[in-house]
Amino acid sequence: MNKTDFDLILQNYLRNPFRSFGLSLLIALFASVLLIGGLLSISLSKGLDRLSSRLGADVIVIPQGSEINDQTVFLQGDSKYAYLPKGLLEFIRGLAGVKIATPQYFMTTLSASCCDQKVSIIGFDTKSDFVIQPWIREVLAGKLPKGSIVVGSEIRIDEKKKLKIFDREYTVAATLEPIGNKLDQAVFVDEATLADIREAAKAKGIVFSNNEETSSNEIAEYSSILIKLQDGADVERLSREIHSRFDGVQFRTRKDLFSQLQKSANFLQVVVWTIVAIFLIVVAAAIGISFSLSTRERTREYALLRILGVTRKRLQNLVLGESLLLSAVGTYVGLLFASVAFFTFRLWIGEQVGIPFVVPVAAEIGGVYAVVIALLHLVGPVAVYGVANRVSRIDAYAALRETEH
Repeated sequence: MNKTDFDLILQNYLRNPFRSFGLSLLIALFASVLLIGGLLSISLSKGLDRLSSRLGADVIVIPQGSEINDQTVFLQGDSKYAYLPKGLLEFIRGLAGVKIATPQYFMTTLSASCCDQKVSIIGFDTKSDFVIQPWIREVLAGKLPKGSIVVGSEIRIDEKKKLKIFDREYTVAATLEPIGNKLDQAVFVDEATLADIREAAKAKGIVFSNNEETSSNEIAEYSSILIKLQDGADVERLSREIHSRFDGVQFRTRKDLFSQLQKSANFLQVVVWTIVAIFLIVVAAAIGISFSLSTRERTREYALLRILGVTRKRLQNLVLGESLLLSAVGTYVGLLFASVAFFTFRLWIGEQVGIPFVVPVAAEIGGVYAVVIALLHLVGPVAVYGVANRVSRIDAYAALRETEH
């Protein structure tokens, strides 16, 4: 395409700004939906894969009334200050079919002068934990240093790698890889460090435990108990035995929770891609109809161009070029808007979907952009290809006589 042709295409685009900008805006909306849909689908798939690799527990026992519809429950207890009955952990460890059971304790800091930021704190038992420590070992060689903490990927730390909790500073030994849920905003500590944090909180007048007789180096009251079963263990029997002995507990299996998450993710992706398909049909129809009506109004113009020596192929390319310009303007405006929206509000989006949500790496993001750009640049030309063919076959003299009459 030479400069003269581009000038003609640009003039045609600007000559009817309401039609041109309107179609470009429609394409921009489609580009936004398509980009966010693509990034969301990959993020959900990565999040579910990451969560599947982290779920080392077959069963979780949590206090009655705790939230159970969040994927984080297999790695932490509920954020409410509810605790399991005393003696439950020892009882579970003595049941047939239980390979290992480990407790966790949950607490939340305040977003105030005592703390750098509001975070969830998850205490784990170093002797029995089989969920958190394998994750930590991926980023930290050796044991967790005494008095140190490990933080999720979304926790902000200073250059000194310190985090202040209840006016006490703790060294950050490592930052975990993102998992795509609230655990990215959590702090993980062993029993001794948890006891120190509880003492610091108590000095500030905040008490998380009602058990004052517990020694300083163990978890006082448990927010959850995670269980790994032996092969062939009877889950139903295990549930009956626990409920027959203890009240106020809930018993949930990994299979039930993960299947619900998978169904939710599949449903969300179906909804997203259905919206994308509807947008594609609407955009293609709008462009095709608009250009079809436009060519009727511009028949005399096309006829004059043929008489002046413009070839049929060149005339066809002018129409296709104008549709390509429409697509390009809309594509890049839409991508800019969608990029700002997605990456600015990615944390909020992850919280709202309620499903593990891990933002793709740079190479995957680049691939999504390339596919979206290639597809959207084709929408306009494909939608008006038939119209461009009709324009190229115009009988110039017959068209001029018809317009004169």
